[in-house]
Amino acid sequence: MADYVIRGAAIVSVDPEVGNLSRGDILVKGDRIAAIGLDLAVEDAEVIEADRMIAIPGLVNAHNHLWQTVIRGIGSNFGGADYYNYLHAGAAPRYTPEDLLWSEAAGGYSMIDAGTTTVFDWCHNNPTPDHSDAAIDGLMASGVRALFGHGTVKPKPKPGEPHFSEIPHPRDHIERLRKGRLASDDALVTLAMCVLGPDYSTIDVCRKDFALAKELGLISSAHVWGRRNRLNPGGYLDLAREGLLPERHNVVHANYISDEEIRLLVESGGTITATPPVELRGHGVPPLVGRVAAQGGRPSVANDSEVGVEGDMFSTLRISLQADRFYRNVQTQRELEEGTNPEAAAFEAENLKTIGTGGGVYQKERITTGEALKWATLNNAAVMGMEDKIGSLTVGKKADIVLLRRDDWNMTPALNPENAVAMFAHPGNVDTVLIDGEIRKRAGRLVDASGAARALAEIRERGPRLMADAGYPDIAW
Repeated sequence: MADYVIRGAAIVSVDPEVGNLSRGDILVKGDRIAAIGLDLAVEDAEVIEADRMIAIPGLVNAHNHLWQTVIRGIGSNFGGADYYNYLHAGAAPRYTPEDLLWSEAAGGYSMIDAGTTTVFDWCHNNPTPDHSDAAIDGLMASGVRALFGHGTVKPKPKPGEPHFSEIPHPRDHIERLRKGRLASDDALVTLAMCVLGPDYSTIDVCRKDFALAKELGLISSAHVWGRRNRLNPGGYLDLAREGLLPERHNVVHANYISDEEIRLLVESGGTITATPPVELRGHGVPPLVGRVAAQGGRPSVANDSEVGVEGDMFSTLRISLQADRFYRNVQTQRELEEGTNPEAAAFEAENLKTIGTGGGVYQKERITTGEALKWATLNNAAVMGMEDKIGSLTVGKKADIVLLRRDDWNMTPALNPENAVAMFAHPGNVDTVLIDGEIRKRAGRLVDASGAARALAEIRERGPRLMADAGYPDIAW
């Protein structure tokens, strides 16, 4: 493994001790960041010239279903039960292990190309061990850092079969992985357990699933909405009363749960991931990030599913930030109308004295672009138990580094690099990507060009076939 020194970059570190540097160097030795500073004295390291670039930690996606890459874009108009009917009941049962392999590989390459170096891959289309192995093969082929979340399928039950909500996580399937190819927690691809949780399973299934995750030493994750039709109406409050509150647990979505339930999860050490790009389509009030922060938690954001929305973390953090700001503005306006916010009223009165001031909106706590970058890096790393390894440019951490071209048309002049990254950057600006000290993208092109080209060719062929087999000519043409 070669050593590298990145020279002359503007550094957005997401580490308060390192801070933001208008110009600096980053020394990479093996798979680690060895030094950060100005004009580092380095011998025997390949120089990566970054004079007109911005260096950031690799972006982290805390929730994505890469098995859906092969049918990307079919669900942008989904509503109601469409997601379940078209995907889990329709397309998912038609996947072969090879379909899963190439979907995961293409998804991994796509993550890297867009500056995302780590992904929590929530894989709940793995009916057989062969499907799980194929998905892991795809992730490993791409070179992305991944937490492979072993989930369970959700088919429509046949006559005489139990509903999926009554079926515990298959011990033999996940135990095989934990004791086999994903036994290590230090590898590039590691293991998590994606469970049904209190919304989608009985209390007995929750009891068994959380006990299994604890026994195997795995992070668990569950889709939770908190709607009135959840199987356990009190959600995690019910689990706590039963003494079943899980350890090292991640909750995704949770738009409808109470502040009390959020507080309980935060105080128990759990994490909560919002997916505003999907939730804005009609899944309740989206700015969960603000509610989590208000209860002392660390907001985490992701895109969720490329069936309907783009998967890059630049757009995800931007949508998440704007949704939170919008919601705060709406709340303030409502309080002004109700006369319940004297501070906002005084601000408005003062602001309106002088014509032409722009009519600024009162905000008690303004969420900054730097905070939004933390959501998409360090906080998302914490969701996966990787905060000590990735998520910031810190000496001793893994060398997961992204270089962005600040001279591109949409970025120039990038007077404030932090703002430029959060509000202007897109995947086309990603010049160089290092994962575990290995260069995976350079000069705007994936290093594994042949592997990436094969993955693209495979999903171009397999996607239309899957849609045809499922009988969906109305959404794939």
